[in-house]
Amino acid sequence: MFIKPFRIKSQTQLKGSDRKKLRAELSEGFPSLSANDLSALVPNKEDVAVIRMYCYKGESVLVYQVQKEPMFFVLEKKMYPTVYMLWRHPHLLHTFTTHPPVISVLAGGADLMLPGIVTKGEMSPKSYGRFEKGFPVAINTTENKAPMAVGITAHSSMDMYMAGRQGRGVSVLHVYQDLLWEMGSKTAPPSLGVPDVVAEESSPAAASVPTSPLSEDENAESSDSSGRKEDGEAEGNQLATQTQEMNIQSSGEAESGSSGGGGGVTEAADQVEAATGPEAMDNLLLHCFIKTWKTSAKKIDLPILTSNFYRLHMIPACPDGVTLDIKKSSYKKLSKFLNAMAKKDLIQVKEFPKGIENITAVNWAHEDIKSFVVDLEETTIRPDPVKSNSGSGFVPPSIEEVYQVSGDTLAFFRANGLSKGDVLLSTEVRTVVTEYIKRKGLKKEGEKTVNLDPLLHEAVVSRKEGYKEKLRWDEIFSRMLGKMSPAARITRSGCVPVIRKGKLEPIELAVAKRSGNKKVTLVYNANIYGIDEAEFAHQIQVGVAASTSVGPAEHKPQGTIQVLVQGNQVAFIGKLLLETYHLPKKYIRGLELASKGKK
Repeated sequence: MFIKPFRIKSQTQLKGSDRKKLRAELSEGFPSLSANDLSALVPNKEDVAVIRMYCYKGESVLVYQVQKEPMFFVLEKKMYPTVYMLWRHPHLLHTFTTHPPVISVLAGGADLMLPGIVTKGEMSPKSYGRFEKGFPVAINTTENKAPMAVGITAHSSMDMYMAGRQGRGVSVLHVYQDLLWEMGSKTAPPSLGVPDVVAEESSPAAASVPTSPLSEDENAESSDSSGRKEDGEAEGNQLATQTQEMNIQSSGEAESGSSGGGGGVTEAADQVEAATGPEAMDNLLLHCFIKTWKTSAKKIDLPILTSNFYRLHMIPACPDGVTLDIKKSSYKKLSKFLNAMAKKDLIQVKEFPKGIENITAVNWAHEDIKSFVVDLEETTIRPDPVKSNSGSGFVPPSIEEVYQVSGDTLAFFRANGLSKGDVLLSTEVRTVVTEYIKRKGLKKEGEKTVNLDPLLHEAVVSRKEGYKEKLRWDEIFSRMLGKMSPAARITRSGCVPVIRKGKLEPIELAVAKRSGNKKVTLVYNANIYGIDEAEFAHQIQVGVAASTSVGPAEHKPQGTIQVLVQGNQVAFIGKLLLETYHLPKKYIRGLELASKGKK
């Protein structure tokens, strides 16, 4: 969060009453701190300043400095210690241990992955501790107990265990040598000895070096990543390659394998599991790229957005058993790979509007494409993107109304092997409840009611109602769903399903007036449904011959993006969403604002 420059809005000195209040907040947030510790952290006669700043992603953060040393910061009403504070109190937070080379990767902007966390003994539900998602943690190394980074857990401890050492473990907020650390005295970490997990580790698996300490970025084609982030991810991939001690192909072998059309790249795809270095991923990228033009993109309408081409065509073309990951290639970014293909005269890539890359042409006569032979057996699921009139190839997301395990239902579902935050369809909830009742023998044959045991009673009967001995089947199901938190599961082609808590916000269409009494149409929440706002705005611009723009929305929650179109274009936009993007009408609000007489 502090790897890029931040903007300081204000800086003020704390008064006596404010210092007392701050000590109380610290005591509440960190109960292990004694009264003497609090007095030392927030002294009465030393300079204590509070700095309000905005980080590069727009986060509003309060940083508290004691004698010009940043000691703790507040993000979204939660207080976190800095590494300076943790060097004084290393046991303040639950701590994960990783290997020393990973810290420089985290300083480049990466998150800590589960393979990078050192554990002791065999993996068990208690290997990571006991906590929920979003729990604040510190990160130290196998060589020194002094914390080097601060973050929040990306999953609960049970979910981490169930993930089998795969995926993100900690979302890093602050790390040694970032810009927040540079605000202080820039001292090196103290030597506090080796962590307990290293001294007591007894399993070879616990000592394994992380295979990929980086965060996975599902939007591999994003062009606005910082240079430091790319450097960190590149270093992480190099570290992973070294520690796995794989025999990577030499550059000469890679060139010979990729030249000559389909044979070389097919072989690279077959060997990708044996070699996970950049050369192997480069060959797999080329394989999927050329295969795409012989399969799903054979009759594609050009131009097409490069990100959609990758998501809708290249990823589905990947052979079974392997995963296409642009970050693990030598290109690092989709734009660099496609530009390399353009230099080989395979395609033409143009930027329109500014900053938005499109594939405008393909050289069907190129020898690599002509000689490529498609192996129909290597990919089980064939890509079948929905074609649109605009040529975007948009595949509408699958939207499911689900229910999250929470509140009074938590104990019941835990007894059935589920965790807090898990989501279920209504039919799945019914199945779990039915199997539980049958397993416990709570319904006697011939009776229409079900006997309530303590777990089921807690889940479906509120405390105000008192004790109920029996309930009908349908009443149990409706009460169970009513006690669970509603959510929506959005699944897009080639992407991990996204869970949105609460009621799903529809795409909102609004008409407003600007200077000169001119009307404009505003579109909000399109990105929730997987629609690229820039491409969407371009389609509207071409369709109605009106100027459009994409930018932050006013008077909306932070991070909301709006598409602005000149004039009342609700009718055209509604038709575009319904007929081209194939979105259900119930997820579009504001269609009634269309001008009369326009279709």
